[in-house]
Amino acid sequence: MDTEAAPTRPTRPVAVTIAVVIWWLVFGARLVASVPGLVGELRTAGPLLVGAVGAVVVVLGWTALVAWGAWRMGRGSRTARLLLAVFAGLEGCTVVIQLATGGGSWLLLETAALLGAAVLTYLPSARGWFPKAERRPRRVEPKTIGWDPETGERITEEPGVDLR
Repeated sequence: MDTEAAPTRPTRPVAVTIAVVIWWLVFGARLVASVPGLVGELRTAGPLLVGAVGAVVVVLGWTALVAWGAWRMGRGSRTARLLLAVFAGLEGCTVVIQLATGGGSWLLLETAALLGAAVLTYLPSARGWFPKAERRPRRVEPKTIGWDPETGERITEEPGVDLR
């Protein structure tokens, strides 16, 4: 029996868990709310059945993509966190436009929840869950110390070489 414990990852912050649940709940509610409309479109599509089926595929695909992004964010993906925050911001812009044009409904509540979920993932208590990307070593270019007057070629000094 091995007595050494494998290194474990710290437990997920509560703020991240709440944010993931909010994303899943909002898109689950949107999917449930859109199903009757999609079914009605499929029934009345007639010759436009391909377009209606395409719309269903797009809605289901988009919902699956966001659910996958929320799952990835819950696992610690910085990219998923950023993309979901951008999406929440775009949702916020959409709701502002709808409110300015006299629209609005329960989408305001959904968007507020998504914006709150995006903010939760950027709280200081949640930042440690999303590891920073390691910096790649960059190639050091040789330093130019002059130009050859006859050929016009660059005269360089290799990095780490001292010519004194």
